[in-house]
Amino acid sequence: MNKDKTIIDFFGDGCGNCKALEPIINQLKAEHPEINFQKVNIKDAEDLVEKYGVSSLPTIVFLRGDEMIEKMTGLKPKVIITRKIAEVFG
Repeated sequence: MNKDKTIIDFFGDGCGNCKALEPIINQLKAEHPEINFQKVNIKDAEDLVEKYGVSSLPTIVFLRGDEMIEKMTGLKPKVIITRKIAEVFG
């Protein structure tokens, strides 16, 4: 697995849009085995929430190595996230 390409899905318990995003992320995970997908509950990771400036849910953070390249907030359709993956990771 390529640790240089990481997507972190920040979610919260009781967040309806986070639950709606879950099957999209699962599809993307299957389609992009070269990307390390991580799911992070905001209540368990205050340090990461602060580090990446997560202020609304859901938030998807795109990392290359340890560097944040891009951040998306809110529920987005799969096609938008797929375009962003291509843009960020080429």
